[in-house]
Amino acid sequence: MRIDFEEDFLTFVLSKLKSLNVVAPNRDVTACALLLFKLQRRCPVAVTRRTESASSFTVPSDLQGGFDGLCLAIHQGQPLFPYLSRSTFSVDKVDGLLDDWGILHFHLGSERLQNGLIKGTRTVAFGLVRPDCIYFIDTHPHGAGHSDVWVREQLIHTIEENWPSLLPANASSLTPDTLTAEQRANCRKKSVNVTVTKLSGEVIFPPGGGVMCDGTAINDFMQLQKIYSQFDWARKTCDLNEQSIRNALGLGAQDFRLHMGFVDRQLYLYEGSTGARIEFAGGS
Repeated sequence: MRIDFEEDFLTFVLSKLKSLNVVAPNRDVTACALLLFKLQRRCPVAVTRRTESASSFTVPSDLQGGFDGLCLAIHQGQPLFPYLSRSTFSVDKVDGLLDDWGILHFHLGSERLQNGLIKGTRTVAFGLVRPDCIYFIDTHPHGAGHSDVWVREQLIHTIEENWPSLLPANASSLTPDTLTAEQRANCRKKSVNVTVTKLSGEVIFPPGGGVMCDGTAINDFMQLQKIYSQFDWARKTCDLNEQSIRNALGLGAQDFRLHMGFVDRQLYLYEGSTGARIEFAGGS
């Protein structure tokens, strides 16, 4: 019985990157998986969602049509990529606002360009994406002269005022990091996690999960570690049950290979030549 779950996973990850028109930088399974997870966070899966707006949320009148189009795309479950950052699928780019506070920004143009993107706008909408809803927090200009827009703590305070349950709570006391916008931006550039203080005075860890010292998003790293732990469990289970697997497949002493398959973030085992799935009671 042969097993190489990491190779199966790499094949899956490379195919997903290809579907995003992204060329993998190498064949290192860890690096490629972390890249895929990053891009998937930056471009939410296209499913129907409702929308909610903060009580203080406003859209410039000349961009109302574009915002309405964005909301329609969300409600209908259309791909949101056209409205997102122009560098969404740039391999070497990071989204500090997303990694730190979990917030995406959306362009509000009405015109669709030849490359499929909505025409970019200086004023963008900031929102939290959840499986069933996108919560619009505020609109602000970005670009030249507006570098502080990505680190304005008011974004967090608006979430607290409107949807407090969307922010984490801390079970232990943290020392607040009192920083200027420039200092906070500099910390992000250097992959330094800093706290943010709610209006209530509670100090919380970055609601987006934060980053590791190499810039890898902690949420992506934890997702990968969970997958690797499932590989370990599956390997041990297969080794302990090899004879039962052979009997169930009717393979006798014949050599065979078990593969790991991936569907909707769920993992399953199957035999390579027949495609027969292998089911175990329980799991990791």
